[in-house]
Amino acid sequence: MDNQIRSPEDETLANIEIQEDPYAYYDVLREQAPVYFDPNLNIYIVTRYDLLLQAIRNTDVFSNIGSQAPAEMREPPARVREIQATMYPPVNTMVTNDPPSHTRYRKLVDYAFTPKRVRAMKPYMDEIVNTLIDGFIDQGEVELITRFGVPLPLYVIGDQLGVPREDAPKFKTWSDASVAPLGLMITDEEWIDSATKVKQFQDYFAAALEDRRKEPRDDLLTALLEARVEGEEPLNTSELLSIISQVLVAGNETTTNSIAAGMTLLIDNPDQQRALRDDPEKIPNFVEEVLRMESAVQGLFRIVKEDTELGGVKLAKGSRLLLRYAAANRDAAKFDNPDKLDVCRPNAGAHLAFGAGIHHCLGAQLARYEMLAAFQAIVARMENLAYSPGRNTFEHHPHLCLRGLKELWITFDKAN
Repeated sequence: MDNQIRSPEDETLANIEIQEDPYAYYDVLREQAPVYFDPNLNIYIVTRYDLLLQAIRNTDVFSNIGSQAPAEMREPPARVREIQATMYPPVNTMVTNDPPSHTRYRKLVDYAFTPKRVRAMKPYMDEIVNTLIDGFIDQGEVELITRFGVPLPLYVIGDQLGVPREDAPKFKTWSDASVAPLGLMITDEEWIDSATKVKQFQDYFAAALEDRRKEPRDDLLTALLEARVEGEEPLNTSELLSIISQVLVAGNETTTNSIAAGMTLLIDNPDQQRALRDDPEKIPNFVEEVLRMESAVQGLFRIVKEDTELGGVKLAKGSRLLLRYAAANRDAAKFDNPDKLDVCRPNAGAHLAFGAGIHHCLGAQLARYEMLAAFQAIVARMENLAYSPGRNTFEHHPHLCLRGLKELWITFDKAN
């Protein structure tokens, strides 16, 4: 792409080719139109780091309430409405909420993801990581996403919720279904299928919650049921299901997609890979660089609550913004040589891959430690990393908000 925005019909985030490799497009937008109205999507796309922070921090004007509702951006099929009528109603709890209501919900779940609690889980994560690697280390080749990237975070979050590991494939299916409509890239038939699967999720966890009411356990489901804030009513089933859904998504999407992206960065940057092998203490900073360069959540929406302006662009009340975290994370005004992987980058952790402020992702520390455990084991146990010849298309799932490879085949040697 050159340095001109030529045609909104061709150069739009609705274009699959742009989604496959969006970074040149982000460069153009940051330079020429950091608050850019995309007529194909009827959305303002914000791409500059300082402007994203400005919007993120001002929830009075740039609201999260109802912001991630795909039905507000595209009319769902009648069958989706019929299925939704049989489900527990949606509730604005965390991602789709603002203070003071947001504060109540966040307090009830934050304790489960505190840095101290997550750090204490590291040996347990190491065990899961090494068990998964044991399953393919002698084969010399693996499809990394299916065999490693997906099960690692699902086992961890499933264990925290207190549900059987053998149900992990269902959790992945339900998690994908819950976020698929948000990407605005699915057909009506796919939307109906997603709605059906979200209802399955609700039925499963409503039954699990009822079990915990009768027989409490030492798990997150029981903790959420028993959570109390002085002067507030306990969480009802609709609220609980909303929070569980967000925990499930936050607990797996970032880690799965970031592990695959991190592996491509290792293979494509052998000098940086050598730096990690020479000094594994650099791996935590490498994790931050993966999150910065290949943000699993490319962006999320906000709704403008009153006439205002951002970056000199007038925004009418009711306008919808797409805060493009991935574009901000490659802003040269914040990060030197932003398109280069640098495992020694001093401000790598300043990225916005997990958002910022009150809406900083509740699963951020969990994802970081899962990625840390994964790459520490990969560097220690796998050598001569390479792409499997002829097996990769390097295609990403089409989605307006998320970025993840469909598959990643690699070859390797078992370390001595």
